[in-house]
Amino acid sequence: MKVAFTLCSTNYLAAAQVLVETFKQFHPEFEVFIGLVDKKNDSVDYSIFGAPILLAEDIPMPNIDDMSKRFNIVELNTTVKPFFFKYFFFTLKAEQVIYLDPDIQIFASLSEVLRGLSQAMITLTPHMLSPVDDEFSPNDRHILPTGIFNLGFVGLARHPQLAFFLDWWADRCVKYGYRRDQEGLFYDQIWINYVPVFFESYYIIRDLGYNVANWNLHERMLSRDGGGTWWVNADTELAFFHFSHYDIHKPDTISSYNRRFSFANRPDLAPLFAAYRNRVLSNDGVRLRALVPYYKEVNNLVKAQREREHYTFKRKLINKVVGLLERGLPG
Repeated sequence: MKVAFTLCSTNYLAAAQVLVETFKQFHPEFEVFIGLVDKKNDSVDYSIFGAPILLAEDIPMPNIDDMSKRFNIVELNTTVKPFFFKYFFFTLKAEQVIYLDPDIQIFASLSEVLRGLSQAMITLTPHMLSPVDDEFSPNDRHILPTGIFNLGFVGLARHPQLAFFLDWWADRCVKYGYRRDQEGLFYDQIWINYVPVFFESYYIIRDLGYNVANWNLHERMLSRDGGGTWWVNADTELAFFHFSHYDIHKPDTISSYNRRFSFANRPDLAPLFAAYRNRVLSNDGVRLRALVPYYKEVNNLVKAQREREHYTFKRKLINKVVGLLERGLPG
């Protein structure tokens, strides 16, 4: 059994549907799933997104309600990733499993991914394959604290070390799956820096057509031929594009954090993004994007309670100090 899956909350299902449809177009031999890191919303028909929906609460892992109180919704979506891999390998008995972020579109057969899965336990794509250091972001200095490899894609194959790898990764995610830049923590992604030294069986895709995204556009120009095929640097077929931090409500911006490129200085990207946006919109993207995930609400309530408690404690402390000063008494 071969499995491909994505993870998202209900508000990202319109994008996930694009991923599912385009992945199945090129790889019908895979079983495709959507892992829903959310409670189901009564206003949504979950049968229309092209893949079975697996609720995170139904996957063996530490209590997700408890985790949602610690992790924000992005951290939670990434922290559960190794547990879904465990489920596919050890419950469904899959031999190969591919994870892809919901904001990815597939454009060609993923032959390099299949090659990696046939040779190694873990297949990865680096953020970039050549350095860039200028006044714009993201450059290679900005990317370094986030991890060498982008975990919007990762492929795993059955291997003697697989259970150990997933246990180790899951443990690190549950303990440290936050984004805390000052502490060197970046979701599930930062830990994969250790793969080339902790594990012997890995395959790094160096094909420029894989995981094209705003962080590697300095080395990748896009073009489309008369037959509609997309190419990178005119000679490498585009395998998949990662629309990371692209907002359908801000169609003129490539990414919320990219300061190097715009559609004005990269007109080659404009038709790709426009077509993607239209697909997301046609999947009821505006309405779905506005839905607030259940676990985000839980986390927001916990944060609000902590802020109230902190304010109350601080106010009580101030009042005590003021009272002592007014009475001129020692503490």
